[in-house]
Amino acid sequence: MEKAYVNKLRITSVRIDFSSPLAAASSIAQSLAGGIFELPINPEQYQRQFKIRYLNPSEIGGSKKKAEAQFSSVEPEVLDLKFTIDGTGIVPIPKQAIDAVSQAFAAMDGDAQVAFVTAKLAQLELVVYGIQDESHRPPFIILNWGKLVFVGTLLEMNQNYTLFHSSGLPLRVDVNLKIQQFILPAAAAAAMSLLSPDLTRQREVKASDTLLNLCTTIYEEPDYYLEVARINGLTNFRKLKPGSALLFPPVGD
Repeated sequence: MEKAYVNKLRITSVRIDFSSPLAAASSIAQSLAGGIFELPINPEQYQRQFKIRYLNPSEIGGSKKKAEAQFSSVEPEVLDLKFTIDGTGIVPIPKQAIDAVSQAFAAMDGDAQVAFVTAKLAQLELVVYGIQDESHRPPFIILNWGKLVFVGTLLEMNQNYTLFHSSGLPLRVDVNLKIQQFILPAAAAAAMSLLSPDLTRQREVKASDTLLNLCTTIYEEPDYYLEVARINGLTNFRKLKPGSALLFPPVGD
């Protein structure tokens, strides 16, 4: 029996089209096919910071003798996430990983895997830090793990290198991300259900698989094959690559 895949914390880079609520929802859904960074080792904890801003009397033109502050606004939530990327081999690279870097290194031998940490850091920086060509700004990012679904933009990233290979390549690095919350339009927020591991199915393609047969198995009818092809960025749904991973999002009633 095939072992169940343990859900890892995923960080997804998304381009959000704000021209309309429907366009925003669609652009988020299409981001499922790429720009995904999956943690090799899930964090032991993360911290969420909530803050309310008040104005003191001098800021609102009141008397300095008046001690009562006035409510101003609810500040965006900040998520403080700490995790480790390890390339020592103590934690095997999962063969069922959803992101491209982990999939590639899982197929390599031990000598090649010494560059795993370097490659994962480059991938992480591209996902959370890379400037988008269209908007000329850092990307919006979505963190998803279990019941945690957090949308925001990067405030700060720190990398602490703690172990090295004799070649000088890092074998272990502790990463600290601080991400500020971004509130999505209502329709775009509805598309977030596509990112939930509780709802989204992932299947590894076998040589005999076709998209029609997979949709029939998962949805009990083949009619969703075009939508699944679009979500996964498939240009030719008739030719699936054995060993690749496909996402099958939930469908509405």
